[in-house]
Amino acid sequence: MAYPFPRHGETPETPQELKGMGSPRSSSSSPSRRARSVTSIIRLAVGLGLVTFFLVYLSHVLSKKKSSSRQLDRIPYHQQQHGADIDYFTHFEGHQDCGISSQDLYVPPSALAANQDARTYPFCKNRASLLEAMSEGGRHGFDTPFFPKGCHYRWYTTEEICMILERFDGIFFIGDSLVQHIYTAFNILLRENIALGGLRQWDMSSVQLSQCRCENQFVKDECVSFAVAHNDEVSLHDAQGGHPSPYLCNRTPHIHLPLSSTDPTTAQEHHATLTTHLSSNPDSYRPIPIIVSVSLSTALRWPDATAAMDEWVRLADSAVESSSAARTVPFLWLGPVAAGHLKPPGQILAQGNNALWHYTVEMAREAKARGLDVLDLYNLTLQATSWDGSAYGSGVAVVQAMMVINWLARLETT
Repeated sequence: MAYPFPRHGETPETPQELKGMGSPRSSSSSPSRRARSVTSIIRLAVGLGLVTFFLVYLSHVLSKKKSSSRQLDRIPYHQQQHGADIDYFTHFEGHQDCGISSQDLYVPPSALAANQDARTYPFCKNRASLLEAMSEGGRHGFDTPFFPKGCHYRWYTTEEICMILERFDGIFFIGDSLVQHIYTAFNILLRENIALGGLRQWDMSSVQLSQCRCENQFVKDECVSFAVAHNDEVSLHDAQGGHPSPYLCNRTPHIHLPLSSTDPTTAQEHHATLTTHLSSNPDSYRPIPIIVSVSLSTALRWPDATAAMDEWVRLADSAVESSSAARTVPFLWLGPVAAGHLKPPGQILAQGNNALWHYTVEMAREAKARGLDVLDLYNLTLQATSWDGSAYGSGVAVVQAMMVINWLARLETT
């Protein structure tokens, strides 16, 4: 039987081909196809990775932009109301007796250009730049007004301060003498009383009222003992008509909790007070900011200060979590003031400016590592008059309080 020859150019069919299987000859193309498939998969993975990276980056940029926009100052700025010729203390009680003017403490930025947004220029654009500017500024001479670095903070009227406070469910000031002085100045601003606005004058005798006016609210121990510790103290005597200088606004609670390393019972009471406020009204979205600082009360010991910082942060987080509250609890860590030239010689080594500066840097690092905002007060006080080398008077305290209010104005509330 004759077998037909295949036509020219044709390959005889093999049994494998007849069964629909690939021929051994055609199998040589299989590795190349697999290589092309692997290459395609790699290209697809790379493409998806690039797309994912772009989307994550875009989300980060948008969230950062959104966060910065929420940190804009919401209080309108009117040049006519905040010019260099304005003394915010003109109508304050004790303005003339105490001899203090806001013009001695604050120089507003130059006039705004017609096409500039008055809320953002030349004022700091967000909270981070604001804190940096206030921390790293300086004075152009001893006891001259303090100038922030790079951008400006604002000096708010009492009415504007009230608008800022309305955004919160409460404010806590926790710390040693530095925080106590700032809270005293905070009350002076809200009560518009430079002479006695930080004190419970309804508990004081006529002699004490005379001796504790103005600067003595801050520098005399017998006067500091009458310092207001809670807004309810003033509110109660408003209702009873016990004093002539009530708060201009009083819908937001604010409390000073002094730190004492020698009284554990007081510490427990302070813990309970903070926990109660943070746990109340859990459906409210409004934050409760906490301003905290410890320095000389710990003899500038970093571990002790860090432990105190962790204690209050942990307590706040626990209170909010246990109550399922919707609010946030932003923290502001305050660095210590500089040492004045009247610091006793025996304290220079342990509490002089070298030790204070190292403490400032180290504690700022610890606070930022825990997500806290930081306002350093070393530069603010470096060329200011101190009565004893550690404590400063009403002028410095009021500026410090205004800086804290600027921080409050930039906090997100939603």
